This record gives sequence, structure tokens and C-alpha cells, in this order.
Amino acid sequence: MEYIQLKNESPDAVEALAGGIAHDFNNLLTAIKGHASLMMNSIKPSDPLFGHITEIIGCIDKGSEIANQLLGFAKVDAYYTSSIDVNRLVRRTMENLDLKGKEIVLDVDLDSKSLVINADPDKINQAIGVIVENAILAMPEGGKLSVVTESAAILNGTADAYGLDTGFFVKITLTDTGVGMNSDTLEKIFKPFYSADHRDHPEKKGLGLTFAREIIQNHNGVIDVWSSVDVGSAFSILLPLAEPIENPDLPSADERLVLGNESVLLVDDEQRILTVGREICKALGYSVITADSGKKALEIYAEKKDEINLVILDMIMPEMNGLETFLELKKQNPDIKVLLSTGYSIDEKAQEMLKRGCKGYILKPYSVIDFSHKIREVLEL
Repeated sequence: MEYIQLKNESPDAVEALAGGIAHDFNNLLTAIKGHASLMMNSIKPSDPLFGHITEIIGCIDKGSEIANQLLGFAKVDAYYTSSIDVNRLVRRTMENLDLKGKEIVLDVDLDSKSLVINADPDKINQAIGVIVENAILAMPEGGKLSVVTESAAILNGTADAYGLDTGFFVKITLTDTGVGMNSDTLEKIFKPFYSADHRDHPEKKGLGLTFAREIIQNHNGVIDVWSSVDVGSAFSILLPLAEPIENPDLPSADERLVLGNESVLLVDDEQRILTVGREICKALGYSVITADSGKKALEIYAEKKDEINLVILDMIMPEMNGLETFLELKKQNPDIKVLLSTGYSIDEKAQEMLKRGCKGYILKPYSVIDFSHKIREVLEL
């Protein structure tokens, strides 16, 4: 077999080679999976061969995952940077987490100031996503995932220890209460295809953390890790802080308000939230009905449920909280579309709502742009 030193090739050549391999490999796996699926459909689950075919299909899917990782490895050096607010990026990443069926409490604490970096948002999102996925795998029986953003001054000896220039950085810390890692495991987690074997997930090994570290290093940052067995782990991403932008909520060229014309029931016990929420919804093109309590929401929905397309529901309210209101609304309409509006915590009650069919959540406070996208996302489910 001829050895090819990929690093001496141009980025385009590397991407073309890896892309070609991944494409051909996936085509081959597709053909194999097609034949295996036909065989599976031709026999009964009680047939001794059924289990073997199921295992073959599982191996095919794993092979496809590896092929996609190969493609990702080729593209890891392709960056399209812009000024981005880390708080907004982290918020969106957390709001898109699929926590349904997982006994995991999400707690998000975002810095009150805009934390702006010059970076490729897709790459940073990928790096954060890998760490979050590992955190969730490390908590097979449930736990707590905490996410904190803040600014940090990295000076003198600390900068030398990290291999960074002194200056101000954005710090994104993701902490889980999972199984944790010993010192031997910590030394290996960034090696390609290494797995810490999170008990129930020994098959989860790949290039995820390898890519994450590469991405952060290519942004002149570092990933710092702390962990203790049976206590949990904390991953801190440090990235150079850029000059603040005047208004981080202004839409960019590819990020605009998304409008609609449906009817929304907005439920919150704070009048000022109802007032601003009504104005925002109207500005986005929606007709709005408001309710200042869960009981009032039930009365309105019973009368106008054929007209209401979406309910935006606050979690913490007196008398009837969000979960109690949601369960009663489900009795009136099992297919109701509800968007949970909550503070920086997805607790047990919120988890129960997601498990029972709540279509999603948005973290307070939110920008008009984020709100407009989230409404459309839930309405179009």
C-alpha cells in the first residue's frame, strides 16, 4: 500500500481525497445495508439469522459514521470567520439539545455582557456539541449539565501554562455530574478513536474531541479539562476576546427575522412580559392572545382552540405552573403545539413537559431574531 503524506498536500487536495473516499465508502455501505434490510424483511424476528442481520446493519451505520468523520477531518482547517457573540451561540446550541427521555437538568448562566470573538460559528458550535454529547453520555442515569460563559484575564504564568498570549479571553465552561475520569483517562481523551468507556456506551469512540481541540487551537484558544471519578467533569474553552460590537442583536446578511401569520396564545404571569411579548409577536406578523395565569390560559384555549396555532408558556407561575397548565392543555388537544419559555434552567418539570410532548423551549431573555426563528421551528414541526 502506498503511503500518502496528507499534510504535504494542499487543503483542496486533502478534502477532495477524503471526500472521494467517504463518498465511495458510503455508497458501498448503502448497497450492503440495502441487501441486509431486504433479508431482514424476509425473515421473522424469531429466526436465528435475524440477530446477525441486525448486528450487520449496526456495523454498517458505524462505518458510515467513521466515513463522515474522515470527511470532517479533511475540512477541519476550512474556516469562515466573523464577529460572533458567544452568548447567542451557546444559547442556540443549548436550545437545540435533544433532552427528551433523559433525566438531565440543564442550567445555563450566560454573562450579562456581550462576549464577542472572531471565529467560525459552525466550528465553535461543533466543538461545544462534542463536549456536550460526551457529558450526556457520561450521565446515563441522569444528572446536571451546567454551562457558564464569562470573560477571563489570562496573564503571565497562567498564559505560559496554557501556551497562550496574555490578554482577555472568553471562557465557556461545561460541567457535568457524570461518571468522571481518572488521570490516566484524562491523558488520552484527545487521542483519535480513544474511548473512556462510559459504562453503557463502550462503542462511542471516534474523532470528536480530537476535532474539538483542533478547532479551538486553530482559533488561538485552548481546552482545559478537570475531572474526578464519580464526581464529574468540567471542560473550559478559552478563546481570545475581540472588541465588543455595538449591537449584537442586529441581524447579519444571512440572519433575518422570520415572519408568520398564525395565532399565538402567550401565557405569563408578569404583565411586562406579556406586553413586550405581544408587541414582538405582532411585529412578526402573528395575531396574539395573552393570558396572565394557567387557569386563564385554559379558559381561553377551551373557547378558541380551533383558532390558536401555538401556545408560548411560561414555567414559573403561581397557582398553576407551566407543567400543570401544559398537562391540562393536552387534555383539551393531544396534538397541541407548546413552546416553553423559561429562565436559564431546564429542570425536572421542564424535562417532564418535553417528555410529554412539549415541542421545544426558548431561554429567557431572548432576542427578537432568536424568538422569530424558534416560533417558526415549532410551528413547522
